[in-house]
Amino acid sequence: MESEPGADASGLPESRGPAGPRPATGDSRVDDAVSQLEDLAGLPVAEHPAIFERVHRQLTEALDDLDARGPAAPDDGPGRLGS
Repeated sequence: MESEPGADASGLPESRGPAGPRPATGDSRVDDAVSQLEDLAGLPVAEHPAIFERVHRQLTEALDDLDARGPAAPDDGPGRLGS
């Protein structure tokens, strides 16, 4: 039986290296949280949920901080209601 394209002899997907540098988001808290996902490759799968939960918590806190600031000022550019 032949392997599917992109799979090794065991039929599992081929392991790929890093995709390259991750672009910055403009928020260091988000960048720091997302960068922790790079640690997953070196950890046992049983430890992955703790990493995901920590990253999720940090991203949620960053979003909550944005919500606490209130809505952004309206953009009166073309196609907007105040223009």
